[in-house]
Amino acid sequence: MKKVIYLAAFAMLFGVAASAAPTPNVSEKVLKAFNETFTAAQDVTWHEYESYSQANFRQDDVQVRAQYDADGKLLKTIRYYSEKQLLPNIVSKLKQKYAGKVISGVTETSSDEDVNFVISLKDDKNWYIVKSDVYGNLTQIEKYKRADI
Repeated sequence: MKKVIYLAAFAMLFGVAASAAPTPNVSEKVLKAFNETFTAAQDVTWHEYESYSQANFRQDDVQVRAQYDADGKLLKTIRYYSEKQLLPNIVSKLKQKYAGKVISGVTETSSDEDVNFVISLKDDKNWYIVKSDVYGNLTQIEKYKRADI
C-alpha cells in the first residue's frame, strides 16, 4: 500500500513540475511585434524552433499560429476556422461546385508571398479536401471515403 501512495505522490509531483515548465525565452522584439499585431490574443503559448518563434493562441473564436523571425518580422500565420469566417467569394464558388457538401473546416495560410485556403468538405459518403486562393480558384486535392459513419 505504501508503494501505491509513494507512486501516486511522485506522479502528482512530476505532473506539477512538468506543467510549471517555463515559457521559452522569446525576444523582446518578437513579443513587441506580436503584442502590436494581435491585441486581442487569448491563451497564448510560445514555442521556439531553430529559425523562428511561434505563438499559438485564440483570437475572435479562431485558432491561430503566428511565426516570427528573430528580428520580430511576421513570417507566416496559420488560422483554423469555420465557414462563417471564410471569404464570401470562396464560399459562393464552393457552394456552386460542391453543391450538397458541408464545409467542415478551413485552414488559412498567409505569408508575404501569398494567402491560401485548404477547405474540408463532407457529404454522406466522402470527405473532400479543396485548395483555394483568395480569388476562389478551386482545386480538389484529395477525396476520402468517410470512416466516421
